[in-house]
Amino acid sequence: MKKIALTSTLLLLALVACEQNDNKKENDEGSNTKVIQSLAQQQSENQHVIDQETEQALAESDYPEKAPTGRLPESIAPTEYDVQLKVDPDKPTFSGTVTIKLKLNMPTKHIWLHGKDIKPINVTVTPFEQPPIQGQYEQVDDTGVVKLSFDRVITTASAVLRIEYEAPFNEALEGLYRVKDGELNYAFTQFEATAARLAFPSFDEPAFKVPFSYTMTVRNDHKAFTSTPAISETDLGNGWKKIVFAKSKPLPTYLVAFAVGDFDVVEWQDIPETEVRKRTIPLRGIATKGKGHRLTYALKNTKDILNSLEEYFQIPYPYKKLDIVAVPDFNAGAMENAGLITYREQLLLFDNTISLSQKRAYMNVHAHELAHQWFGNLVTPVWWDDIWLNEAFATWMAHVSNNNIYPEQKFRQALLERSLGVMSSDSLISARQIRQPIKSNHDIQSAFDGITYSKGGGVLSMLEAFLGAENFRAGIQHYMRKFEFGNATAQDFITAIGEKSPKVPLNTIKDAFNSFLEQPGIPHLNVELSCNDDKQASLTIAQSRYLPLGSKGTTEQTWKVPACFKYTIDDSQHQLCEVLEDKQEIIDLPEKGCPEYIMPNANGAGYYRFSMSHDGWQSLLNNKNELNTRELMSMNNSLQGAINAGKLTFSDLVEIAPKIIASESAATVMGPSKLFSFVYHEVTQSDGEKEKLAKLNRDLYGQRLTELGLENSKGDAVNTIKLRNDLINFLANEGEDKAVRQYLTDMAVAYTGYQKDGNIHPELADSNVIGTALQVATEDLGTPFAKHLRMLLESSNDGTVRGRLLGGLGAVKDPKYAEELRELILSESLRDNEIYSIMMGQLKDEDLQPAMWQWFKNNIEGVKSRIPPFGQNRLPVVGQYFCSQPMKRDFKKFFKPIVDNLAGAPRTYKQSIESIELCIAQVNFHKENVHKFLSQQ
Repeated sequence: MKKIALTSTLLLLALVACEQNDNKKENDEGSNTKVIQSLAQQQSENQHVIDQETEQALAESDYPEKAPTGRLPESIAPTEYDVQLKVDPDKPTFSGTVTIKLKLNMPTKHIWLHGKDIKPINVTVTPFEQPPIQGQYEQVDDTGVVKLSFDRVITTASAVLRIEYEAPFNEALEGLYRVKDGELNYAFTQFEATAARLAFPSFDEPAFKVPFSYTMTVRNDHKAFTSTPAISETDLGNGWKKIVFAKSKPLPTYLVAFAVGDFDVVEWQDIPETEVRKRTIPLRGIATKGKGHRLTYALKNTKDILNSLEEYFQIPYPYKKLDIVAVPDFNAGAMENAGLITYREQLLLFDNTISLSQKRAYMNVHAHELAHQWFGNLVTPVWWDDIWLNEAFATWMAHVSNNNIYPEQKFRQALLERSLGVMSSDSLISARQIRQPIKSNHDIQSAFDGITYSKGGGVLSMLEAFLGAENFRAGIQHYMRKFEFGNATAQDFITAIGEKSPKVPLNTIKDAFNSFLEQPGIPHLNVELSCNDDKQASLTIAQSRYLPLGSKGTTEQTWKVPACFKYTIDDSQHQLCEVLEDKQEIIDLPEKGCPEYIMPNANGAGYYRFSMSHDGWQSLLNNKNELNTRELMSMNNSLQGAINAGKLTFSDLVEIAPKIIASESAATVMGPSKLFSFVYHEVTQSDGEKEKLAKLNRDLYGQRLTELGLENSKGDAVNTIKLRNDLINFLANEGEDKAVRQYLTDMAVAYTGYQKDGNIHPELADSNVIGTALQVATEDLGTPFAKHLRMLLESSNDGTVRGRLLGGLGAVKDPKYAEELRELILSESLRDNEIYSIMMGQLKDEDLQPAMWQWFKNNIEGVKSRIPPFGQNRLPVVGQYFCSQPMKRDFKKFFKPIVDNLAGAPRTYKQSIESIELCIAQVNFHKENVHKFLSQQ
């Protein structure tokens, strides 16, 4: 790029100085006049030269005139921020001043950056060693792209931009937003992905990663927190105080965070030094007034989780302190802000009745957000098309690390369960690839879904198994050190992993990894075993894309699949691993003899489904004791896939189910229940058929619950508690088990003090199943009990309790009271994150669905007002509850005119339509077989 040469200006100044000295020697007044006139003429000529050079350079500049709707140009970038905010959560607005040091690679009269709903007060830019230039501020599109225009050209390579402004608190849980808890107001932030621009004008993209300084002016009775420790606090003498915070490490804007209000602050003991980290880490818990005492469990267990991650990375925690913040109203589950991690309060606030699911949610989400402090924070993606790597890695890392700390929780199995679970959405032809190109701000919204988190985590798990755990770990450590406090791409990651792989060539790693990153769908391997007369065995493997019944897609797709096969010959177990590339391959087993069985996905490590002949399935099921839990889970998933693809029928599953249900692992026992549940809700054609299926479900699963007992015993293993919970939920609903339902109803009555003192009694309930108990009691006790739940809801500000009560209210059956409850969705009685329980509860109820759907259509603007734009792409998922042609037509009629105005929603809309079509196809396929089977019962 051409830069302006200022030589002519310097020469002019030198000439002026010399001639002024000469003037002292001149006594002739006329001579002085001539000199002055000559100087003026020379100055004008030189200025004309400068102006010409500036205009020419400006004309040659590549800096865009048109507003960028995707990435900002890199030719003007921040090098440092100073953010000063004045925040009072009791007011509707806040004010601020942001000062940004800039580097410029070309001259310009305007600057593109981000700001949304900002009211500018004063804008100046001060070029290096030049006076300030006044600017004009204009937001040019609804995603928050801003044009700053200046009267003069900025010609220097550096400058300081200063913007004074005022802005409203956001009302939809993004940017800097307010939450009322009890009688007090608080301010919190949620900046990922593109909401920092709501709080301060900025270059709101991950590639612009620079240090931040912060100053906050708040009321004397409030506390304020951000990414770094406070270094000074000054009483301003007018009811306000100013808090100055330490400069941060380089951060992108989306990882900056603030919290202001009258908080409880629990100063926990510092996390001690370790062999990896030669300093302590100050640790605090922050909660709204009156809730701090419930942070003990979360704070107590933070040290082990953080130390385990440090041990894996062999890199110290990157930041000066760690605050964990319980937020009452929060759209996401949690956010990995550097040094100030925010969580929906249900994930941090516990009493001594904490359930197993609450513990596991805390462990998983806390480890996920702490893993981000390295993966995402220490090393940040260049652009949002690689956000999958942030989220997939944190998902994978949380489970791997927690599996080491809490082996009894079996988090590796939970990771596999997530990747198997996402296969239902990945089987859609409208599914997106993991690494999805992000061309505009609107595309960013669709990048945060199960494909990103769960499929991404599964693919990383497959790559780890393929390369070996220690080689994979060495590659991650290499990647972290290579790019720390900077930015990187997915290809940087893959290359760094390959550079530490001693056996597998880099190109093989790239090809395999990219084949899963760059295309959607699930590989399907059809595996056939054959043995010749010489007892030489071989596998014939045909590869295609898995598609369910009713799909309009094509199976003509292949991957480079790292696949491992497990088998036994003469009581000796073997494993063979290959990268499968072709549509069909024949692999000779190296051992002599014919295997008793073939397990096509050893250790369940591969992200694919498989199928076999009837004999192949039978031999595998007959040898299921040879399989570990992860392999049984993979087998279960592939069986489910075969049923969904029309390869097995309902009666086939009934025949197979007892062998699976007899398993010891909760992760496999409930596998067949998925189809039984689908048939119960969607396929049965009468109450009589429902009753027969419910009896079948009791016959299949009841004995397992009888063996375990309804009540938890002290010292029960995690697997026992999980299995009991799943069995109770299934038998109470799809099993219509009267004894189980009465047990749950009695528990719900005791828990809520119904018809007694009307108070919550957590000690009288099993926290593991109280949510199910409240739903069952609402169904069986009817509207009077539901009204009691609503009364309790109105008097509680405990997020966990409120969630349970709303789950109960979502199970209401009375049409008149259901209509009344629908009005709560738009009322201030519910927090923004609570509107889904009633909405989804009624949408999935066959009798209430039509009225709820009509209400949704009538009130779509009100619903949108309660959901941040970042989350509105998910609105079309309401279609997941529909399974008929009339509902499909009505769904399309309603959403088609509005879907393009919901950022990121077109893909969700297509997926919902496809899901409805697949549901219809499943019903049509199964109904005859189900009807025939049940008619014989």
